[in-house]
Amino acid sequence: MPIFSHAPPTNDRGYGLPIIRTPANGKLELAITTPEIIGCPTHWYHGRTVPCETVNCQACLEAVPWRWHAYLAGILPRTRQHVILEVTAQAAEQIQAYAKTHPTLRNAILTAQRQKNRRNGRVIITMATGDPDKLHLPNPPDMIKCLSVLWNIPTSQMEQGPRMKNHPALRIHPDGNHQKIAAAIAADLKPR
Repeated sequence: MPIFSHAPPTNDRGYGLPIIRTPANGKLELAITTPEIIGCPTHWYHGRTVPCETVNCQACLEAVPWRWHAYLAGILPRTRQHVILEVTAQAAEQIQAYAKTHPTLRNAILTAQRQKNRRNGRVIITMATGDPDKLHLPNPPDMIKCLSVLWNIPTSQMEQGPRMKNHPALRIHPDGNHQKIAAAIAADLKPR
């Protein structure tokens, strides 16, 4: 039996925000709502980006190469939609350069476009300081919870509830830590 109501739920999407990337053509503008970027090693695995599990990672075991991706949340100015932007490590360097001279990324205006307007062309990012009185940004989302919902990762603070359809849950190993990730990255970067 369906459950009917006269109004939509106040937060029907929960922690899940859509992930966007820089389009092949044109520019992407984003008013940043998060104070800093967050990132992790990822794999392109079974048609989607998934985080590297480090210990017994199925993608690693199948020799799928990893890449580090950074994530930050922001508002698209035209639609006022709250989204998560995914960028590569190279593009994130431009964001970090801005972060070194400013106390926070929040309220900054990010403009991204691809070189030569190609689908996988290098992303060029420019940053400008926005006016908080004019932007009226919502509170920043909990990025770890947002990414956990998208990647079907249970966290100790989150319920086992929201899962994306047709995607298996990832196995998370509680003994994984940054040292193991750093060692794996360092081993992968050694000249052969």
